[in-house]
Amino acid sequence: MLTQLTSLAILGSLVAAAPSPKVELINKRDSGTYANCRSFNADIYASTTQNIDLKSVIGAPPANQQVLNEASIQQFAAGSQVMQKINNATKIPVNGTYNLWFEYCEPKNGNATGIFQTHHGIVGNAGYWNFQLDNSPNNSFAESAAQAGWATLSYDRLGVGRSAKPDGTNVVQISYEIAQSVSIAQSLRSGNLSDIGKFNKIVGVGHSYGSNLLTGVASVSPKSFDATILTGFTNNATQGPLGLFSFQSTIASIAYPSRFSSDANDYVITPNVYVDQTGFYHYPNYTNASLYDFTDNKGEYTLGQQNTIAAPLQLKNNYTAPVFVVTGQYDAPYCAANCYATSSSSNSTSSSGNSTSTPSQLDTAKQLFPSSSNFKTYVVPDTAHGINYHTTAYSAYQQIIQFVKNANV
Repeated sequence: MLTQLTSLAILGSLVAAAPSPKVELINKRDSGTYANCRSFNADIYASTTQNIDLKSVIGAPPANQQVLNEASIQQFAAGSQVMQKINNATKIPVNGTYNLWFEYCEPKNGNATGIFQTHHGIVGNAGYWNFQLDNSPNNSFAESAAQAGWATLSYDRLGVGRSAKPDGTNVVQISYEIAQSVSIAQSLRSGNLSDIGKFNKIVGVGHSYGSNLLTGVASVSPKSFDATILTGFTNNATQGPLGLFSFQSTIASIAYPSRFSSDANDYVITPNVYVDQTGFYHYPNYTNASLYDFTDNKGEYTLGQQNTIAAPLQLKNNYTAPVFVVTGQYDAPYCAANCYATSSSSNSTSSSGNSTSTPSQLDTAKQLFPSSSNFKTYVVPDTAHGINYHTTAYSAYQQIIQFVKNANV
């Protein structure tokens, strides 16, 4: 989710060459109507010099929830200097190999035009991209991609779900995750990630934090992706009540002890289904099954991620490939629940996909991609931040697939 953080310093050089990952297949399964899916674990090497010494500002993991609550209040209080201290914190190198959990889905005929490399957001996991409800493929991005002849690679980002969970303050930060994403893309192009083959066409797809992450990839490694799709995203970082503070970050092992009892106290999560509704859903354009499935299967996030999410938004880049921004009309954290509330006079793309004189906050993302010759936006009607959980998900996927087709990726 978009945080209220002020801008962090430029990330600089993040990426080291990725050696061949060590892979262990876990299981294979048929996933649905159009896609065959299987999961595997792979060891991914990455390196960055641009993580920050966050512990020097916020200290060790909080001892308990009361300590975390007070720290959150102090961070977001009027006149707080915490974010300034985070911005000025010493940069530290982070490198190493961490095991990540992947799900690969391909068209049932096995012939893929290219691959979507996806990146979920905070409170999400790889399942965001293959969410299937009531035996229907309509909420699954992977199913829509396969129907159109594309493969999808999704993964639990570092610190989430079935992937490795290292230090959640100084290691699991967005700069290091940007480097991991580049390493994964390199492995896809060279054909050494599991047995899924070699791909010449790779489209980066992000949601929320994952979209922030992709803006960093476009800056430090602009050749990683042949196009970039940013969902649940704008370039706004508001201080309003619907930002990250409204997520009520709770120590994960306290909020859901049956799922996260082994997590350290710098791994946090939203505490209940009603907070999830506020952050992700627009009533009544979803089913109760969708809402409760999300809460039952959501992922944790780290204080390192929470406090570095805005860093990539300050990067300038020469990314020339196509960029498509797709965000729900009522996105709470990125649009303060009204993406059409803007003082901008620039043109946007309406929910029909056509140019219109009605501006939207999605237009602000153009500032991050000044060199892209094919930049478009799409406001998903009657939809909030968690696009994939709404009844409008399938139509949003078709917009993405059509954009990629029209861009001749």
